[in-house]
Amino acid sequence: MKKVKSLILIFLALLFVFSLAACKGKSDSGTVDTTKAYHIGCNTWGTMPILMLYGDECEYALESLGMTRSRASDDNNPDKELQNVQNFISQGVDGIALQGAGATVIPQIAQECMSAKIPFVMYNFPPKAEIYDDMSANNPYFAGAVVSDLWADGSILGAKAIADGHRTACVIGGNIGDPNMDSRAGGFRDAFEDGGGRIVGEERCNDNSECLTKATNMFSANRNVDCVYIMVSDYVEGTMTALENLDMMSVAGYLSAVNTISAEFVRNGRIVAGSGGTSFSCNVGPTLLINLLDGHPIRDPDGKAPFIRIPTSLVTSATIDKYIAAFFGEEKAVPPEVIQKLTYRFNPNVTYQTYLDVIANDLTVDAIIKAKGL
Repeated sequence: MKKVKSLILIFLALLFVFSLAACKGKSDSGTVDTTKAYHIGCNTWGTMPILMLYGDECEYALESLGMTRSRASDDNNPDKELQNVQNFISQGVDGIALQGAGATVIPQIAQECMSAKIPFVMYNFPPKAEIYDDMSANNPYFAGAVVSDLWADGSILGAKAIADGHRTACVIGGNIGDPNMDSRAGGFRDAFEDGGGRIVGEERCNDNSECLTKATNMFSANRNVDCVYIMVSDYVEGTMTALENLDMMSVAGYLSAVNTISAEFVRNGRIVAGSGGTSFSCNVGPTLLINLLDGHPIRDPDGKAPFIRIPTSLVTSATIDKYIAAFFGEEKAVPPEVIQKLTYRFNPNVTYQTYLDVIANDLTVDAIIKAKGL
């Protein structure tokens, strides 16, 4: 009887061990541990407020999924971006969430991640089409890219300016070659010109320290301009100061990526309309990375690592207070459970279609405001 009892106890102990292994997985058997807290390296392209916000939102998404992370700034320098990735690899991170603004170094970054067998995702800054095609076809460590649809972002503001009766516009924003700035400028120009308008001046800045001087020169040369499109909030104050100094306060402002600083200009009507929701890509991008690390990569209908573009929404004086309360209050705009819904470890049924559904239903300005009861 004692031997029987001993055998039963041994059997139960072994059963417990096997059950635990089945639940947690073992890396040496090829099974992925979906309870593991991965350590993720994440970068920001620079230290401008909007870029820091995007980095904060990326970290928030990783925190919502139970991950730890390291962060570094590229200081608006492609070589520094490459160096930061190399440092992440040397540190032994499990994965990398990459803003990826340094377009010239993305192919080398992708190659170094593949050589080190470290998965990476691109968020906020889009890869060039040919680079995306190559990574998707040839790099199994590429989880995909998630960005705001910034061509559409510029387009809705260009169309709004035309609808408001403007026919001449100036444009100011970040440097030429920045894919986000180039997309916004192109979208605005297309919509504005298709509506019968004309772009009479455009200035691009390396950072906001150049804004006042370049805006002053641009407006001085175009004193009869109707409106100005400001491509990101970091350039609002310099642009508005230039208009004030030149006694051109009748020029209507249109703005991408409204934040707390620029909100007052929307309230008082100096900025007629802005756009919001550009940070959603920073919440969604990390989920693709975690799914790949968990052995459940998300693929689009063509079997490729997805390239997801998330629309933005117009914000006006009628909605600005609700927008600021929803997106810049004490609580983050996107609830953790929405982010978790996009990951296999929290939602074993997640697919590419899940991403499309969540973006359409949960990740719009109106949806966030409604969910918060504002």
